[in-house]
Amino acid sequence: MTSIVITARTLPLENLRRRPMRTAALLVVVAVLAVAFFGGSMLGINLGNGMRSMERRLGADLMVVPQNTESKAEALLTDGSPSTFYFTKEIAHRIERADGIAQASEQTYIASLAAACCAEKLQIIGYDPATDFVIEPWIASQFDGALEDGQMIAGANVNVSADGTIELYGRAWPVVAQLAVTGTSLDNSVFINQDTVPDMVEASASASRRVMPAEYADKAVSTVMIKVKDGYEPQTVADSIKSIDPSLGRLGYVYPGGVTAAAKTALGTLVGYVVVFVAALWAMGVIVLLAVFAASANERKREFASLRIMGATRGMLYGVIARESAIVGLAGGVIGVAAASLVLFPFSALIGSRLELPYLQAGPLVVIGVAAASLVLSTFAGTFASLVAMRGLARPEAYLTLRQGE
Repeated sequence: MTSIVITARTLPLENLRRRPMRTAALLVVVAVLAVAFFGGSMLGINLGNGMRSMERRLGADLMVVPQNTESKAEALLTDGSPSTFYFTKEIAHRIERADGIAQASEQTYIASLAAACCAEKLQIIGYDPATDFVIEPWIASQFDGALEDGQMIAGANVNVSADGTIELYGRAWPVVAQLAVTGTSLDNSVFINQDTVPDMVEASASASRRVMPAEYADKAVSTVMIKVKDGYEPQTVADSIKSIDPSLGRLGYVYPGGVTAAAKTALGTLVGYVVVFVAALWAMGVIVLLAVFAASANERKREFASLRIMGATRGMLYGVIARESAIVGLAGGVIGVAAASLVLFPFSALIGSRLELPYLQAGPLVVIGVAAASLVLSTFAGTFASLVAMRGLARPEAYLTLRQGE
């Protein structure tokens, strides 16, 4: 018969193995704490990254859009659903004559049908590379060529086929570049030049239903992006546009700075709720850990008294307790971080769309840092709770403790 030799080094593991129910309960509590800290921290960091990315991409001070489409235009700045709306180039040219405009550029938005490249519809954005000051600087950082007629530039979340094309409206469109992640709706968009818009409209008519009447295909404009001159306010320029013609007053006016401010407010509220939730969960978790370790202390009086009789010092007992709780804390932390990662990383795009806020996944170094912090805090929480709950066990004389456990 093989005998098992238990040493001071192996005693903590043996104690945990011989009490599977208690060990499992502790692992669950610590894992929940790790999920809360790691998940909450990553959520706040990713939302902050998305907000900063959105601010960098909003190069316009004012957007002029068709009547009653302001909410759709605002959604395109954050993470809304694809939309199709437009007025005509004639209206756009009248808008661009207003006082206080430093730069103006026209964009056309088309919402595709469900495409072979994506689970959901795409936002097709037609822009003029020669005048654009919002998208072009971002594109130019990764693509230094000229966007030819019929070509596309794909956002980060768009799946490009192996032959370098995207199938839309039954036609394969060549993709000349794919952009980096921004955490905004631009990641689910494709970009074409304005001369390709009529081709896209005709392709839609051939494949399913026409996205707009044929007579508008070569003159549709969804928004005029405006950068105001120094010394002017966006609201002042909007008033100038309205003064040109009363009919222009019925158009929609979107101020990206206001959209950013509203998104920041929503982000601050959400992060505040997350912080309160995580703090409350950690407070309850530590209380539960204290209760579990305190109950365990009463059960282990004879065990520790026996160890004292056999010559174990108080430091040795504390060492055994600390190693047990450290093992539980580390293992529970790993389980919690892994569980949170299975939700956060594969479903980051879904999380962003559900929150309707810019959401940009942090880089690997940040993720590793937050994961390490989660493991350290989980280990510390378990060790702290165990030492507090069991600090009285080593103090009485061994024989008194033994008699109390009889």
